[in-house]
Amino acid sequence: MFPLWLKAGFWGLLGGSALLLGSAVGYYTKIPQRAIAAVMAFGAGVLISALAFELMDEAYKRGGFDSTAIGFVSGAVVFTAANWFLSHQGAKHRKRSGQQQPSEEENSGSGLAIA
Repeated sequence: MFPLWLKAGFWGLLGGSALLLGSAVGYYTKIPQRAIAAVMAFGAGVLISALAFELMDEAYKRGGFDSTAIGFVSGAVVFTAANWFLSHQGAKHRKRSGQQQPSEEENSGSGLAIA
């Protein structure tokens, strides 16, 4: 009935409109910071789980259950150990610069790295 390129364009426009609608809502409405953080955390979790499920399925098909389970658990242990080590080395305060960050008036060009 409709050409394939028109169907693809319609579905692409429909899928892309969610981004435009979300950006308009975010721009024109006041949303509490906790709500923004919750939505971002949920979205990140969904993306990570989708990626993990797809990778786990592929690993299971190629290497079997034992190899997949050992790799999954080993990766979790290494990540947790690295996170623990870094937090005990002071990384838990990495985003708390407070008054330590020089301003543009104090140090010319310091804002260039941020921009």
